[in-house]
Amino acid sequence: MTLEAILTDVTAKLREGRFPNEQAISQGIVLRVLQELGWTTWDVSLVWPEYQAGEGRADFALCHPANKPIAFIEVKPPGRAEDAVGQALDYAFHSGGVPLVVLTDGKTWSFYLTMEQGTYEDRRVYKLDLFERSAEVAAGKLTQYLNYDRLCSGEAVESARQEYRSRNRAAQAKAAIPTAWQELVGKGDELLVDLLASAVETKAGVRPEEDDVLTFLTSLGKPVVIEAAVATRYPQREPSPSLHRPPPSYDPAASTRTGTLILRGKAFHYANAKDAMVIVLRELAASDASFLQRCSQHPDAQGRTRQYIARTPKSSILLVQTYAITENNYQEAGMSLQTSTTF
Repeated sequence: MTLEAILTDVTAKLREGRFPNEQAISQGIVLRVLQELGWTTWDVSLVWPEYQAGEGRADFALCHPANKPIAFIEVKPPGRAEDAVGQALDYAFHSGGVPLVVLTDGKTWSFYLTMEQGTYEDRRVYKLDLFERSAEVAAGKLTQYLNYDRLCSGEAVESARQEYRSRNRAAQAKAAIPTAWQELVGKGDELLVDLLASAVETKAGVRPEEDDVLTFLTSLGKPVVIEAAVATRYPQREPSPSLHRPPPSYDPAASTRTGTLILRGKAFHYANAKDAMVIVLRELAASDASFLQRCSQHPDAQGRTRQYIARTPKSSILLVQTYAITENNYQEAGMSLQTSTTF
């Protein structure tokens, strides 16, 4: 009889309640499965029942070479397979580090790596439920972990370790997703903005303003506000003669991203983050003729597809107008500006 046929028969009897206790499960399921997987179940030097492990006993020790355990099997009553996981792993640890532990109530089979890190759940590499898996799939998993040749050669344990490491790396990557997302949103990443804008254009037929896209993205995170807008208006500073563009008009009704920025002790209203950046560039360029040239050479002044700051005042403002940065970007840009000049 093949292992698939045995599992089909066992599953049918489990559904009928034919294995009411540990002894019935051990004799009618575990030993029957092990025999089909290549273990000589009558040879107690290979399949050792009631193996002394520390202060307790493992129900079965699978041994190779003879009398040297390489896996423990703990058998529990129906529905209670997970009750003794801590005890079973403790037995394995104190028996010379037996690498593989299996807990089963006949219906479910859980495979644990003794020496890996993490909680008991972390160290479980697979849980097989005969009611939820086909006989073919169940036979494949039992063969993968408990086949005599695979266990003796070390392939079974190495396969379990590879699954554990793969799952662990995937868990680490999953845990990093929120942080990576917040960083992309916070920085107003060009590619992210462009992808969202393109998707909107495909759906709505009209491409949104980059500033609107950035507003939406920053609302998903925690935008950094330079200073809350105040009711009192400060007079607009006259533009520097070296720039051929008047300062942006301040209209609180036109944007919800207005605010006040303090530069060298002077207050400037801005209608949005783009205008705030223009004010900063204008003021610093007016007092230091070499500022823009030095700033344009800073690594943070270059995005994936365009440069944020050019060497001349007029070109710099045009670049800022093209790439509307968020308050987070403004703060980041301010950090890079500080590396080039003193505010």
